[in-house]
Amino acid sequence: MKKPLPDPQMQANELFELTYNAVKWELLRAALVLNLFDDLSTPKTADEIADSFSLHLQNTEHFLNALTAQGYLVKDNDRYCNTPTTEALLTRGKDTFVGESLLFMEAWHRPLQHGVLLNLVRNGPYRLQNLTDENLWEGAARISLNACRTGRAQKIASQVAALPEFPSFSRMLDLGSGPGMIGIAVTAAHSSLQCCLFDQPAVCKVADEVIAEYGMEDRVTTLSGDYLVDDIGKDYDFVLACYTFNFYRDHLDEVLARIHQVLRPGGVFMVVSDGLAKDRTAPATTVISWLSTALQGTDMSFVQGQIADAMLRVGFVSTQRHMLNDLDIEAHGPTEITIGKKAPETICVSPSYSCRNTTTSTPRPY
Repeated sequence: MKKPLPDPQMQANELFELTYNAVKWELLRAALVLNLFDDLSTPKTADEIADSFSLHLQNTEHFLNALTAQGYLVKDNDRYCNTPTTEALLTRGKDTFVGESLLFMEAWHRPLQHGVLLNLVRNGPYRLQNLTDENLWEGAARISLNACRTGRAQKIASQVAALPEFPSFSRMLDLGSGPGMIGIAVTAAHSSLQCCLFDQPAVCKVADEVIAEYGMEDRVTTLSGDYLVDDIGKDYDFVLACYTFNFYRDHLDEVLARIHQVLRPGGVFMVVSDGLAKDRTAPATTVISWLSTALQGTDMSFVQGQIADAMLRVGFVSTQRHMLNDLDIEAHGPTEITIGKKAPETICVSPSYSCRNTTTSTPRPY
């Protein structure tokens, strides 16, 4: 043999798979845009479906067979019907419907598609995104609601309930609460906790609807504004902030100082966020999830430990942090949980002496 064959251990399967992923998404996207799954709670033939949606008959059958191959449908005696998972997650009108969330995620990444990513790398950002439109955030709150209540809210609530201080909490602030599902889930896990949801006015309108939907009006309220400058309340035992500080990354110390101020002595602050490695090359899913905004000139990502360091700078006496892989949608990447503790109440013995803690423990230096 004139030259040896390549090493068979070098497999290119994953690389070739990438070329099909776009087709798989377009397949699902087409079904969502058509609201196809809404019509397949009961079995139907390709002829019936093509007639109902005014589609090309032969291509409709190819389309349905491909959806079946991907596990969205089952086919029996030439009739197609939703699988239980499709029925739960991809048909409208259910609390667990996530179809709109999927389309929203696609729109988030659309600025990188069809060759635009290469143009951005060559020429830099061509425009800055407008993230100040309240209608945008009201829509996002409505879209994210079902994705939140299909697991994220319950999982974050379990993290809060595991805090040793949780039974003693009486007042809680959910900062940047979105539709309020997480704050409601945390409140429901406690026998008497009162919760305030804080977000933009248009988003709080959605949260008020969700509060009423779950009958939590006596324990959960809303407060609206910009938490960088507006009143966020006071005397909280616990403050929770989930996936919100990315929009205030350049004002992080200022925001955290405000939170430190509104916490009672001994209060607890939990932040749920992304967390990149120091060199910003991992986790891969997190890098990809933020690439669209980064290439467009708005890098909103955090590195691991960045929030904990800021907590210590503004006066929190201790921090803990850990990464979780199953707290949120896997495609978004692992989640960093950062917990900050405010010092217990202090007393001043004399004007000539510094204040001391009423407890005997020595706070961590910062």
